[in-house]
Amino acid sequence: MTPRATAIVVAFVIILLGVAGLIYPERVLGLLGFAVQNPAHAAAAMGEVRATYGGLFVVMGLAALLAAFDPVANRGRLRLIGLLWLGACSGRLLGVYLDGNPGLPGWGAVAFELMIGGALVVAAERAPVVFHEAPMAAAVPPPAAAPPAP
Repeated sequence: MTPRATAIVVAFVIILLGVAGLIYPERVLGLLGFAVQNPAHAAAAMGEVRATYGGLFVVMGLAALLAAFDPVANRGRLRLIGLLWLGACSGRLLGVYLDGNPGLPGWGAVAFELMIGGALVVAAERAPVVFHEAPMAAAVPPPAAAPPAP
């Protein structure tokens, strides 16, 4: 897959995750294994899910989508978004080390974040490098020969 196609597919996955976080925060909480313990804080919890898993993901996905249209010029943006996902993956792996086995859902999240982040970093690195040549000066005609002496 080309770097552009890879970035577009990943961008749409991120956007879809963000839209799900905005529209279905309760389902996202359940998918993550979280629950609201105090009903008085339910609105704040839903707002946090909408902000973190909704708004941030939508904007991150849109940034990746815009960068995908010209992966050469936006190599740094694609790399940054990929590194953010790899950072999330690293945080999970630190949790495995400190807290123990997260179970199948936790390992699935590690694999997902590694794939998304790795795909964007690879796409950023595989985008072809374009060299721009300096404009050449117009050819100057050779000086006219002096007329023969009489």
